[in-house]
Amino acid sequence: MTMVLDFFVSKFIAATTNMMETEIFKVLGVNKEIKTLQERLGAINGYLRQAERKRHGNDEIDLWVRKLKDIMYDIDDVIDLCMIEGGKLLKSQALSSSTTFWIAEGLIMDEQDKLRMDLPTEKLRTMEDIGDEIYRELLGRNLLEANEYEESKNFFSMHDHFRSLCANLMREEGILYRHGREFKAGDIVKIRRLSVSYMGPNLVLPDQIIRQACLRTLILTDSPKTKTIEDRVLQALPCLRVLDLTKTSIEKIPDCIGDLLHLRYLDLDGTNIREIPTTIGNLVNLQSLNISDCEFLERLPVSITKLHNLRSLNMNDCPLLTYVPKGIGKLENFYSLDGFIVGQNDSASEEGCDLEELKNLSELRILSIYRLDRAAGGASALANKPFLKVLMLSWMQPDEEEEEEDGRWVEVKANEEADGDGKDDGSGQGTEIKEEEEDVNEEVEREEEEKGWSEEQISKAERICNEMAQPSSTLFQLHLGEYPGRQFPSWMASSSLAESFPNLAYLNLFGLPCCAELLPLGTLPQLKYLRIKSASAITTIGSQFLGSRSSAFPKLQVLIFNDMPAWEEWTFNGTPLAVKLFPSLRECVIIDCPELRALPEGLHRATNLYRVCLRQTYELGEIENLTLAYRLEVTNGIGLKKISNIPSLRYLRVGNCPNLECVENLGKLQHLVVIYSVETEQLPQWLRGLIEQHNNTASTHRSFRKFEMHCNLSLLKSCLEGNENWDIVKQIPNVKVQTYSGQEYMRYTKDPYNYDANIPSN
Repeated sequence: MTMVLDFFVSKFIAATTNMMETEIFKVLGVNKEIKTLQERLGAINGYLRQAERKRHGNDEIDLWVRKLKDIMYDIDDVIDLCMIEGGKLLKSQALSSSTTFWIAEGLIMDEQDKLRMDLPTEKLRTMEDIGDEIYRELLGRNLLEANEYEESKNFFSMHDHFRSLCANLMREEGILYRHGREFKAGDIVKIRRLSVSYMGPNLVLPDQIIRQACLRTLILTDSPKTKTIEDRVLQALPCLRVLDLTKTSIEKIPDCIGDLLHLRYLDLDGTNIREIPTTIGNLVNLQSLNISDCEFLERLPVSITKLHNLRSLNMNDCPLLTYVPKGIGKLENFYSLDGFIVGQNDSASEEGCDLEELKNLSELRILSIYRLDRAAGGASALANKPFLKVLMLSWMQPDEEEEEEDGRWVEVKANEEADGDGKDDGSGQGTEIKEEEEDVNEEVEREEEEKGWSEEQISKAERICNEMAQPSSTLFQLHLGEYPGRQFPSWMASSSLAESFPNLAYLNLFGLPCCAELLPLGTLPQLKYLRIKSASAITTIGSQFLGSRSSAFPKLQVLIFNDMPAWEEWTFNGTPLAVKLFPSLRECVIIDCPELRALPEGLHRATNLYRVCLRQTYELGEIENLTLAYRLEVTNGIGLKKISNIPSLRYLRVGNCPNLECVENLGKLQHLVVIYSVETEQLPQWLRGLIEQHNNTASTHRSFRKFEMHCNLSLLKSCLEGNENWDIVKQIPNVKVQTYSGQEYMRYTKDPYNYDANIPSN
């Protein structure tokens, strides 16, 4: 508990020092009182460690520590209110005095801002920067675990032992509570943080929480049925600083939310809210607002432009939200602005924003911009952003805009779902027909997509991008979506790509209907993740993709090509053997590239390749000579005839490759999964050959241990004990054969012998 107290004491000493230096508190005549409080805090700090040692087994000292903690929380709220009221007074004075003089006196900066007089400097760190450092420290010490490609920090896990330790340390601070069960907490304990799961239709809190009225954090989890928050609930939480209603069905936020003056964090992600109360403008301390994935939200109140402490605003995936109120650019403390929408559907309206709004947001680390097709000019929107790390630029296709504007979007989607419900008659023909129809529809859609952009729109997109100015060299992630230009922005097409983006680690290019040639992305020194999707004009990827350096893609770990209908050739021809190709590559994924004829011969030079996934690569004939360490997946490889010479491969998954004839030289294969089409009636000859190859190996070196097959019922029956294919499958140590539904199956292990089958008698 003394960790909490020590934090508060240190915080308050710093806060009171800052308060004593400001003119407003001199005007109020409370400097003497603040100094006295500061001296007492210093004295208290000396007792904390001694008290912590003696509190165990001594009820009086324990009670004293508990009361002191409660006092600290109360002081924190009082100081918060003092700063709010002081801010109001400053604002009213500023209206009648020389300007927000106050700036010269430094009264408009908070304590942290005082360290930023020489902005920008390398030593400049925001609260978020410090938070990132702590996050990395926790990962480095294995206290947190995260997916290596997950950079959003939204998802991480913690070992059970560490979680138990953390829960024990905060046992007097927060409670995890499942709605409907008995709420257990001692009367002398004041609950500051509450996480509630499985809440019903109405948000209801335990009586003790309402009575104490000191809750700071309220989080709802696993509560999709919760629809209503009554005024009296929020009115009973005057000290609330964190309110997380993620993935609930909340439809309306009470107007009284504007009375929660301490609120810093409001998360409405995935809720059913239709509007945000105008009173949100009263939340002068609000730092983070998340309204992403709010599919019924149509507009933001203009009062949101009053939230001058707002640091993070996430508006992604709000399909009915068509504009952002003018004035958002006045909120110059933005660290993250995710989902900024350019302009408004009605060009005559003055409510929407153009890119001009972004010019003064120099603190941004994260910025995503939508509807750039509406922009009048680039307005150097990316200039003066020396700390920008994540950038997304996105357009909307003209046909999508038409469907959205005339209200047919939902109707079209519903008709598509009704036309293809995915059902079949048990023969599998329904699924097959549906796939063929989808292929035809995709081709039609691609042709329409290419025709959708006019010459004027293409030229405008190129001009807008070039006018936006080159992003900062600090850029870590770049996403470019539905970009109609034939040429990439000039700041991307620079010959010194590596010098322009020395820190770029994640690059996502999707929706490129007109770009026929990729940039020399292999020169980017820190690139770890590259995805290229829906690049319908690209027919060839050659050595220009690698660049001219001694190592191409030196740090790249994941490479994804998706939906490239015209792509036929991928080659590294002309690349000297001395050049290192993809030395760090771990995963290569190619999906919906139906015309690609072959993998590049030089891909075997990617010596750390761990997984290759190929789907809908209909023209690909051979997969061979790869230094692939673990996993190969091939699905819908209609033209595939040969898989060969991948000596380190451990796992092979083959789905619907009807013309596959040869599978050989997979010396370390351990696990084979085969998915056959409904027409397949016989085991392929290559499977027999593969088993024979492994049987001819010395028993101590045999690796092939497991075989799984998904097939029709007839082929399954042929594999049953005593039937025609039993002599083949019984040689494999571990076998599982099943129908597509999984209801009929055969399972077999060789040593120890075990056989189990579930087949209908008829």
